Amino acid sequence: MTLRFKSFAALIAFAALAACSSHGSMPSALPQTPAFAGSAQPLDEALLAPPACKGQKTTKTHSTVSDKLLTSGGRICIPSFGGFGGTVAYPPANPSIVLTLISSTTNYTGKLPSLHPGQPIFYLQIAIPSGTSFGTGVPAGGGLTAASITAGKAYTVYGQAKIDGFPFNFTPCTAVATKGKYGGVIGGVGTLLKGQSVPGAASGVIEIYAGKSATGKC
Repeated sequence: MTLRFKSFAALIAFAALAACSSHGSMPSALPQTPAFAGSAQPLDEALLAPPACKGQKTTKTHSTVSDKLLTSGGRICIPSFGGFGGTVAYPPANPSIVLTLISSTTNYTGKLPSLHPGQPIFYLQIAIPSGTSFGTGVPAGGGLTAASITAGKAYTVYGQAKIDGFPFNFTPCTAVATKGKYGGVIGGVGTLLKGQSVPGAASGVIEIYAGKSATGKC
């Protein structure tokens, strides 16, 4: 059970990294619907959404991207959807594996868990097809950002991992958003994957809720 628990922790750690670390650069691809169209705010702060990831596939309900985690570590792009986007910094992965991320602003499948009362502002699903181990060095940068995230306000991150069909909820944490190029940035976590091991295929979801509803800090 110890080995399985570490795999759950590593999976949710990756999700938390995507939602809770400082903002980094992102590759440009598909254009996104401008946020707050008609606002008098400057274009670079109010009308631009984070650019889509290279190779991203977008539908009316969600966006998906698959990318390889490198043995040298790096950043992976969060699929841009509904004005949300960003990158996640991760430590070296050995062996290198392909990770799939799915972004949405609704429970579009009707099967995502409700991890806290109320409506999440963002869902990030994660799928790891096979086992890998993470090193101890994490590059700087990465984070979830959006014009609808307000700098100075608190947000709470909830996560659930599932392996062999069994769900496991993890202790939520709260972060105060900072200001970034595309709006607010939910930050605070950048090293949770250090030294973690995922022994096999796993999946999980991270949900972001507005407000402070956890005592722990991200």
